[in-house]
Amino acid sequence: MNSRNAVVVAVTVVFALVGGCSRERENATASERSPPPKAAATQPSAMSARNDPPSPAAPLDAITDSIISSRIKAGILTDPGMTGSDVSVNTDHGVVSLTGIIKSQEQAAIASAHAQREDGVMRVDNQLAVNLH
Repeated sequence: MNSRNAVVVAVTVVFALVGGCSRERENATASERSPPPKAAATQPSAMSARNDPPSPAAPLDAITDSIISSRIKAGILTDPGMTGSDVSVNTDHGVVSLTGIIKSQEQAAIASAHAQREDGVMRVDNQLAVNLH
């Protein structure tokens, strides 16, 4: 009977350990699903070191309007076909406005192409004026 009691105790301990582990796992899973409190969000934590994918609310890897404008402007400035142009780029909620003076309609097409190929651009408003002189 002593060995039978020992087996019962061992099985009980095993079930208690397994049950405790799964409860800890359930708690960890539930905490991962719910967002942290606002106050804790500003403090670094061990969870922030993970490489989680961006949340669905994050816009395209957090591409901001200023980043979009900077990339377009850099492309226009480095394009040999845009020599002699003076183009300003402004982006508001993914809508790019191109303003300024260009030398030809071809430069207007080049500037528009630079804007349209950037991630995060929803629409391009081309307001470029051709200066024939």
